[in-house]
Amino acid sequence: MHKKKILILEDNEDFRTSLALEFEDRGFEIIAIENMSEIPDIPIQYAVVDLRLKNDNGIQCVEKIHNISPACRIVMLTGYPSLATAVQAMKKGAVNYLTKPINFSQLEKALFEEETSEQILNNPVNDSSPSLARHEREYIEYVLAECQGNITNAAKKLGLHRQSLQRKLKKYPPRK
Repeated sequence: MHKKKILILEDNEDFRTSLALEFEDRGFEIIAIENMSEIPDIPIQYAVVDLRLKNDNGIQCVEKIHNISPACRIVMLTGYPSLATAVQAMKKGAVNYLTKPINFSQLEKALFEEETSEQILNNPVNDSSPSLARHEREYIEYVLAECQGNITNAAKKLGLHRQSLQRKLKKYPPRK
């Protein structure tokens, strides 16, 4: 009987190793990597992907994994949550989107338990009403993602000067 494969795509070596050990203890075959170029071209049942990698975008990694293994259950992890990136990750094939820090039982639940889109959407990242600054930041991140991170193109879409957009990005850094 073949072990189920789980891909861990995380650039923090300590966290990647910790997750690998936890899943190995539960009988999984582990593929622990730190960048998109290492994603194997084999069927994978589960994947845990960090949103912000050193040289890659986790959402693009989700798309690549999903293209190789359409039935793969992928969970996106991030220390910088936003509604825009959550929606993008889900559209590309992630089944859940979790904010770091997480405990292993949260990750297990997200990976292995079926959840409907309604349950995920009714479980917001922040229980309090989002501020206007947070809405602005999320929209800016959404437009930046649409422009593949090109600040000049995003500024044009937003009707701002490039330098004004850069100031806004510095003023409201992503939450940790």
